[in-house]
Amino acid sequence: MSEPQQACERAQAFLSELAETPPMVPYEPELLPLLFNATREQSTATLQDIANLVERSQNLAARLLNIANSAYYVLEFKVTSLSRAISVLGLREVRSLVLMVGMVAAIKGVKLPEKFDSRALWQHHIKTAILARHLTAALHAEAAPEKSDPRNLTAFAPDEAYVAGLLHDLGKVFLASTRPGIWLEIEALRVREGCTFAEAENAYWGIDHGLIAAQVLNTWKLPLILTEAIQWHHAPEGRMEASLLSAADTLAKAGYVPGELPGEAVLGLLPPGVKGETLAEALKTRMSGERGGVLASMF
Repeated sequence: MSEPQQACERAQAFLSELAETPPMVPYEPELLPLLFNATREQSTATLQDIANLVERSQNLAARLLNIANSAYYVLEFKVTSLSRAISVLGLREVRSLVLMVGMVAAIKGVKLPEKFDSRALWQHHIKTAILARHLTAALHAEAAPEKSDPRNLTAFAPDEAYVAGLLHDLGKVFLASTRPGIWLEIEALRVREGCTFAEAENAYWGIDHGLIAAQVLNTWKLPLILTEAIQWHHAPEGRMEASLLSAADTLAKAGYVPGELPGEAVLGLLPPGVKGETLAEALKTRMSGERGGVLASMF
């Protein structure tokens, strides 16, 4: 058997293993999609409805109460009920925190290679999530001139784009924690060839961390619009949600400052006719005062 065939078989075996025994969230699998639906922008669920869902997991309920009472919110009173905690946090933050509790539990105690920079990855996730949310909002509003063509529209709501950004590189963690030797070989290849990590992954065994993340997130029953965008964010090829996520990822890696003109690489991922100046102004306005929420202070 040739080396490419062996590499392909190893990749397929790894993906099958993830599907059969994935890292799991610390609450019943059905809870995550229910909470996602209840915290959508168009949801008619009440705060008490969402609190009732959260109460199914004591760990999750305790975490949300602790965060609502944290110094981040500087409240003059103690929050003692889940519905009040959800009101303090906001639906957007609740959704993100639910995911964070799951992510932390899934990788808690795993041993990562010494070279794996968890802090840098988390900071990149936050930056990408923020950019994805505001980029999506801008395109929904003033920055996308060719809205008559449905191919130029995104089905992402801004908060869905935020969640996709928050999770988009999680596959790197799953790879490094379950196959540290392979992660080290791919990282060495990236350095040696001067390429991106995704390019090194594909050269090494024909898959990248987007597919790895999607394999796990599908078992967590996340919406398809999220898992598909994450799976294809390094090869969007006309998939509008994946293209938006890729654009946010590119801006975050470049250290984008609101008000700067996005480069051609970013504009090439967006609908035809988007003007760099219009988009830059929209992002500057929308990102003014952005702090990243409580998640930015959690690592």
